[in-house]
Amino acid sequence: MIASTVERPTVHHELIEIPIAGTRLSGHLAMPVAARGLVVVASGDGERLYSRGNEAIAAELVRAGFGTLVVELLTPEEVVEDAESSELRFNQTLVAARVVRVVSWVRSQLAFVGLEIGCLAGGLCAGSVLAAAAVLPAVRSVVCRGARFELAEGLLDRVRAPVLLIVGQRDTAHLAANRRALSRLPRTSQLRVVNDARHLVDEPRDLERIASETAAWFGRTLTRGERLQTRVLAARV
Repeated sequence: MIASTVERPTVHHELIEIPIAGTRLSGHLAMPVAARGLVVVASGDGERLYSRGNEAIAAELVRAGFGTLVVELLTPEEVVEDAESSELRFNQTLVAARVVRVVSWVRSQLAFVGLEIGCLAGGLCAGSVLAAAAVLPAVRSVVCRGARFELAEGLLDRVRAPVLLIVGQRDTAHLAANRRALSRLPRTSQLRVVNDARHLVDEPRDLERIASETAAWFGRTLTRGERLQTRVLAARV
């Protein structure tokens, strides 16, 4: 018997610069042929602890047929400044506005016409993505890992895209906040509580499952013609 194999999609990789209000943000685009959608993976200086997890999830998304645009929301000069003051990562107006402009740039590019756009982020950057989703209908789906909502608290009721919240069971500081946020997000949103996981939810055993669930989430919410039918208040595995 000849064993069957699953062919992975051919992927185009490109380092790009996105013009944003007088500056340029660096990004890495990975675009499979006949992509099922495009996910903007947003990170800022304060989110570098999330980078390994974001990269692992982005790689799984590409394997599942989604395009990914991993973008740094702070310039190298701003990273140096923020390392001393930590002010820029807490600047909700700045970071959320850049998410909006990145998504608007994506929407303006002919190469991405017809693709639904999702966003993935963690920590403070997740709050910025939700703030952007509250004002930008082009964001059709969001995944937040270890989200911090303090900077987006007043905007959660305005989010219309379905949101998957991923939080570690041992992250008691943010677990309650994620549960409260779920009640204010669209009814198609879900909360995924990862057993015995810390704030970053970055252990290898967790990342593999989270990456797979994230790909499945975007498969349901970004693939045209498919809709979420039910709401799961919390799922533990």
